Amino acid sequence: MTRVLERLDEIYAIAQHRAAYSPEEDAAHELAARWMEEAGLQVARDGAGNLFGRRGAGRVWAGSHLDSVPTAGRFDGALGVVAAIEAAGRLRDRELAVVAFRAEESGPMGSKRIEETPDAYLEVHIEQGPVLETLGRPLGVVTAIAGQARGVRRFEGRADHAGTTPMDKRRDALVEAAAFILHVRASAVDGTVATVGAIEVEPNATNVVPELVTVAVDARSADGGKLRALVETIGFDVQWQTDPVPMGDAFAAVLPDAPRLVSGAGHDAMFVPNASMLFVRSLNGGVSHHPDELSSAGDIDRAVDVLTDALSRLA
Repeated sequence: MTRVLERLDEIYAIAQHRAAYSPEEDAAHELAARWMEEAGLQVARDGAGNLFGRRGAGRVWAGSHLDSVPTAGRFDGALGVVAAIEAAGRLRDRELAVVAFRAEESGPMGSKRIEETPDAYLEVHIEQGPVLETLGRPLGVVTAIAGQARGVRRFEGRADHAGTTPMDKRRDALVEAAAFILHVRASAVDGTVATVGAIEVEPNATNVVPELVTVAVDARSADGGKLRALVETIGFDVQWQTDPVPMGDAFAAVLPDAPRLVSGAGHDAMFVPNASMLFVRSLNGGVSHHPDELSSAGDIDRAVDVLTDALSRLA
């Protein structure tokens, strides 16, 4: 699969960080547009800047995104677009569309702003986790994308002098927050996950007992009931939430014996109707959003074959 890897390198050479609607993301879309034309597709863009390469009515879509986080590797998002172009080039007698969505990483996501509903949307994506590598399996079928709840919990204490206030006289907001952080971790059971990834401390001075601490919480589950229970158990103010999104069976029809996985990360497939997802084994312990992100040429080759088969059944 030399061409796919070469194209991934070409995109990465534009810039490691291709921010939403930046010149770097624009350049990646221009590259993809050229490759779509070489695959015999008619190129167009919608009002959100999403790039489409279409043949005929093109009611069956495949693709992903080309923007990236500041610490990105080569595969996240870009693999799905390049694999879809490769598959479309093999299926020149089929009516289908390849799409490169805008701004998946930082929004406003282009996939949220589409105005038409495809008959099917297929997305190939690096796993971004260690499950397939641990299982020794190259590909996995995604059954659902986990719902997420994000919000905060605030703790109020009293700002006192760190040297003169006896320990038993203190109201230390950070100590209370520390106990809560351990509670968050202990609350994530039965396939759920919960994370405290950011805290804000006021006045944030070495010699002052913390007066106010704000803790950011991220809770996720592929089961809506479990997510609601997790939020209740943790006890925090939800500021943003998405429901779990089940995935279709387009890839399961091709790979009936492949491992079934839940995606804990969000993807464009959450917002495109009739979506199915295929994960490609992520090597190096499943690292992602990092230059060490890696999928092998052999695994990518298998993924493109499976995508081509799935598209040929649908288009």
